[in-house]
Order: sequence, then structure tokens, then C-alpha cells
Amino acid sequence: MSNKLNLSAVERYSKAFAAKVCDDFFAQYSSITGKQILSLSTIQQVNMLTIKALFDKWQAETQRLRSPYFDFGASEVQQALKTFMNTVSQHISVKREHFEPLLVDSVGETLVLILEPQTFYKELMRDLPSFKFSQENIRPLTKYILINKDILPKLAEKLNGQEFVFANQAMTWLEETPLTLEKPDQYLAQLAEIVPIPEELVPSKEAPKVADANASFFDFVAPVAQPRQEVAQARYELQPVVERVIETPAPVIERVVEPAPTVVVERPVEVAPVVTQRPEPTPIYEQKVESLTPRISEAAAERLAPKEPEDIRLNEKLASDQKSVNDQAQSSKSVLDYHQNSRIEGITGAISLNQRFLFTNNLFGGNIQAFSHALEELELCKDFSEAKELILKKYVPRYMWDITGAEAEEFIDIVKRRFN
Repeated sequence: MSNKLNLSAVERYSKAFAAKVCDDFFAQYSSITGKQILSLSTIQQVNMLTIKALFDKWQAETQRLRSPYFDFGASEVQQALKTFMNTVSQHISVKREHFEPLLVDSVGETLVLILEPQTFYKELMRDLPSFKFSQENIRPLTKYILINKDILPKLAEKLNGQEFVFANQAMTWLEETPLTLEKPDQYLAQLAEIVPIPEELVPSKEAPKVADANASFFDFVAPVAQPRQEVAQARYELQPVVERVIETPAPVIERVVEPAPTVVVERPVEVAPVVTQRPEPTPIYEQKVESLTPRISEAAAERLAPKEPEDIRLNEKLASDQKSVNDQAQSSKSVLDYHQNSRIEGITGAISLNQRFLFTNNLFGGNIQAFSHALEELELCKDFSEAKELILKKYVPRYMWDITGAEAEEFIDIVKRRFN
């Protein structure tokens, strides 16, 4: 189902929506607080997913609190961190340059949750701690989901007393479980009040069958749907003309086929046996070669005997020339290796458009937002060992990478160059 949703259209719409909302808000304020986020948009799901993004940022920061000298896992420390988190959460303050990317992601996730809930929940499961689907891991997430919110509890029932299952098993349950999904019309209408929904994201096939209760949504899409019906009627009227055009070429095709047997009758293939008789002089040629071989070998032996030192010098010269060519090739390779392994200032800037397409589709399941988040997290690593640990513990199991594949090796090499 994910191949039906135009992810590029989702990303474009999310950026336009976030820019419009931020223009309106930050024209009056320099930063936004937690309470202001909860009432920022009329679509409450967007607000809640933005709060969830801030919660994820906080968890990522607390996980970095590791030390060889202090025990951050002690119960007293954990309780103190929880109290600290509660205090900090009451003092959220985010400037536009940091807030707008969060809002873009939240709008995109909301659209996916509305149009393709299964895709949204699969991404949610890939982000579960330790890639484990359990009551403990999904309980904090339920409060942030307002649309199609009954899916997680239904999947949790399938645990049937198990402590956890891995996320890929939960994804299988998601595909097998019959789900009752909410209609997207009312939510799309709310989004359209801020920024019009593009045609690529409107379920046009279902639009004419929706009840009159969603008249406000139809008021928006009616101008788009009307010309489509007129074009359909025009095509229907042209059908008899098309039938006449198809009838005329039929006899022409029959006439073209008729001369085929005349071409087949003329068979100049009889020349073939004449060609097969020509290799008769081969035995005569072989006899000549056989008769010459002893004479050539004797003459060669007499002529080559006094010139052995010159040949040796020539061989040595050729060997030295060959070594110099090899040395030049190796030196050119070393220069190429130097440029390929030289340090880069940023991972994002070193990835070409073609590589971005390959990495997104082959390593991150086609999720552009997940790929961008990964680059941001890797940029914040202190060294390559920390970046490699993040890749192996988070992205490899989450997206089931083939660590020996060409795309994975190429991606890791680029990250390595960042910390050379």
C-alpha cells in the first residue's frame, strides 16, 4: 500500500504547511513554548506528534548521559533524571530554525497516518527501543496518537501474555489483522483550511461516493472533480470515431502480409553448399607448415645463439619499463584513494543526488524523513566509533540492512570520511 502514496507530494505539502503556520506564529513570537505547541494548529494530531518529536529528542539526550565514572543506571539517578525531565518539560522554548523541521515531520506523519495507517505504524515499530514490541514500549506512544488510535491496542492483544516480540513480528500481525480505519475526508478538509491539498494526495476515486455529511470537503475538491467528469463524457462520445479508425487499417494489414510468401519462395540459399566446399585447401596449407617447421627451428637456433646477451639486455629493459608503468599506475591509484578517503566537512554535503536516492530506497525503506534524521544523528557523533555503534545498534536492525551490501558499505565509508 505504501507504493500508492506519493511521498514526494507528502514532503512538499508538509514543508508548505509548516512554512505557513510558522510565518503566522513567529511574526509575533521569537520562540514557542510547550503550551503554545498544543494549540498551534487546528489539527490536534499535528500538535501531538510535534510534542512526541520533542519527547524523542529528550530521550536521545538522556541516553547520551553515560560515564565510566558514574552509574547513571542507579535507581536514585533515574528518579532524579525523571524529576529533571518533568521540570525541563515545563520550560520548553524553541526558536523557528529548530522548530520548523519538527513541524514538517509532524505534518508528514499525520498525512501518512490519515492516508496509509499501516505505513505509519510500521515506521513507529521500527523506532521502538531495542526493536521490541511490548506493552512497556508502546504504552507511552498511545497518548500521542488520536487518529486510527485503536490499532496499537489490537496488536497488543496478540502478545497473549508474552513479554515482547520483535518489531518484524508485530508488522506481520499488522498486515494480517483486519482493521477498521477512519475516513480521511474530515482530516484532509481541516488541513486544506491552512494549505490546499494537492491532487496527488486526494483519494479521488472515493470522493464521489462519500456521504453529504462532508459537504465542506466537497466544496474544496468540487472544482477539481468537475472537469474530470466532462473529459470522461467527451471520451465516451469519441468512441465510435475510434472504432472507425481501427476498422480502416485492417485490410491494409492483410495486404502487407500477402507478399510474404513471394519473398520466401525466392531462396538463394543454394549458395550455402558452395561455401562449405571452400575449406578444402586446409590440408595443403597444413602440409606446407609442417614442412617449414624444422627448417625454421634450425635457422632460428643458428641466428639466436650469438645474440643471447642482447636479448637479455632487451628483456631487462622491457622488465624495467614494465615496472615503471606499474609504479605510475600505483601512484595514480594512491592519488585517487587519497581523494576518495579524504576527510569531508559534512555527511549530507558529500552525498550526491543519485546516492541519496539509493540510500533512501535501499537502506531506509523509501522514508525520506528517516534518512534525514539519520544524517542529523550521525553528524552529532563525536567520532567514527560512536557513529558506527549507532549504525549497528539502531539502523541495521531497524531497517534490516545487508551490512555486506554495496549500499551499506558505501554509506558507512562516507560516514567514516566525516571523522577521518
